[in-house]
Amino acid sequence: MFDTKTVVALVGNPNCGKTTLFNELTGSNYDVGNRIGVTVESKKGICRYNKNMLIVDLPGIYSLSPNSAEEIITHDFIINEKPDLILNIVDATNLERNLYLTTQLAETGVPMVIALNMADAVKKNGFEINANMLTKRLNIPSVPISASKCIGIEKLIKECNLGGNTQNQIKYNAEIERAISALCLKNKISRFYAIQLTEKNDTETHIAQARYKFIKSVAADCIKIIGQNRQFLLTEKIDSIAMHPLFAIPIFILVMFCVFQITFGTFGSMLSDMLDTLFNVQFANMLENILISAEVGAFFKGLLLDGIISGIGSVITFFPQIMLLFLFLSFLEDSGYMARTAFIMDKLFIKIGLSGKSFVPMIMGFGCSVPAIMAVRTLDNERDRKLTMLLIPFMSCGAKMPVYAVFTAALFPNNAGIVTFSLYILGIALGVISGLILSNTVFKGDEPPFVIELPLYRMPTFKSTFNHMWDKVKDFLTRVGTVILLASIIIWLLENLDFHLHLTADSEYSIIGTFGKLIAPIFKPCGFGNWKVAVSLISGFAAKEAVVSTMSILYGAYNTADLVLCLTTSFTPLSAYSFLTFVLLYVPCIAAVSTLRSELNSRNLTAFSVLYQLSVAWIMSTLVFQIGNLFV
Repeated sequence: MFDTKTVVALVGNPNCGKTTLFNELTGSNYDVGNRIGVTVESKKGICRYNKNMLIVDLPGIYSLSPNSAEEIITHDFIINEKPDLILNIVDATNLERNLYLTTQLAETGVPMVIALNMADAVKKNGFEINANMLTKRLNIPSVPISASKCIGIEKLIKECNLGGNTQNQIKYNAEIERAISALCLKNKISRFYAIQLTEKNDTETHIAQARYKFIKSVAADCIKIIGQNRQFLLTEKIDSIAMHPLFAIPIFILVMFCVFQITFGTFGSMLSDMLDTLFNVQFANMLENILISAEVGAFFKGLLLDGIISGIGSVITFFPQIMLLFLFLSFLEDSGYMARTAFIMDKLFIKIGLSGKSFVPMIMGFGCSVPAIMAVRTLDNERDRKLTMLLIPFMSCGAKMPVYAVFTAALFPNNAGIVTFSLYILGIALGVISGLILSNTVFKGDEPPFVIELPLYRMPTFKSTFNHMWDKVKDFLTRVGTVILLASIIIWLLENLDFHLHLTADSEYSIIGTFGKLIAPIFKPCGFGNWKVAVSLISGFAAKEAVVSTMSILYGAYNTADLVLCLTTSFTPLSAYSFLTFVLLYVPCIAAVSTLRSELNSRNLTAFSVLYQLSVAWIMSTLVFQIGNLFV
């Protein structure tokens, strides 16, 4: 399966730095965050320090008992795939908690090496760890490292090359050991399986107690207290305000409001204007002069300038604002604050039949719906997973940002941040309302328990924050170079050709114009019954950024300034907000719908999701416009 390479399984608790280490060992750039649920499936990569080593990053787990989705993936890989080595990543700042999993891994009989991650932060937390004593007590090679700062990596690889150690099982009391031995002999199974079977009967608590007793004795021998835990004290001080029952939600709203004000306000708009001038004016003019000098025909010149450059340029202009938003969100995630939002929202989520844990993938939905839907795998039961997946599309994904940016610049130039922020709040509010409706109808069930680990606050490193941001931004650039490029070409051709494939001077009578006029009346109650607007919404099924590129082509706008001018003559502030409401709420892109279909494993539920989103979008957009008209 893996050729002749040495297979090394990375295993550890959630948020122990496992994916950070995987990225360092393999040179990959997977999502890293100071929160649970970052890794929801195994990832593989060749170790750049030893090309003969295949590194497998498994989901973070607290126990090897195969109950949750993450535990099943990790358990099955270790037991069935039989890796050559387990690299157990242990958060050195929480040694006792992490060693419980270590004792279970030791019982599998697979050779193991321990990576004491975040070792550089141990002294700051007021204690020291004697790695040599830990190696002696566990009979497992233990290497202090810092994955984020690339400290101790070469020594860790050297230990992995030596093959680790298998003689590391702990011993239980005589009664439990007799029960384990009897099961091994009777059923001809390994010690690991015998212990698992023993845990299922009345002696489960005895085994857990034996493990904890062993761990405490190890910790007593290996940990030396040298001062106060400054990181813990700082976390307590911050949480006394950030997690206060009265102030927590207002603070969260204020933080997000500031993020949107900076992103869509004067600073973010200035950066976008600079890129607009560079790409849509200077570069476009230079390209036009080259095409004129080369005497390129009108058809191909129009396709290149009015189709491709105009379409891509209308979207790429907002790249700086997308970078800013994801930079702030990445910082909040890596610091540990975003994990607390799940706890803050738990009381609210209980009312809609979910736990605060569902808020984690929903927050990811602000970036992209596809990984957010996949992250739902970390939830404990099927009902929660299905309901959460149906609510994620209400979270405004990053692909909608170019639409918000161009419309707020055109119709709300002095209140761009406030208008954009209100859309995000509206999406969350309708997600909550939909959750209330669905949890009491389609997905009736008991309120699930909520358990979440709140990591200590950390000052994120520039490298981890940048990589986290780039992971999201890279997806945007990929879509610009693929989906948006293809959509721009198709839209321009459909706008300039009639059904006989002849060039037409009036786009209203083109293929796309004819189709647009057929569907435009549907949106008249919403306040934007224009065929060009209707067509742009259809193109948004491919990618939400295509809404802007399509409008740019259909309106003949050569740069953002031209498009802004066109929108001010086609929309009023009220009809513009109604349109943005529809964009916020209607069906996500094809990739997200495809992922939803795969994860739900149900055509009926997927179809229900699509129809529900379209219905909510049309109803809310109509209400915004019709009620707004009463006050205009």
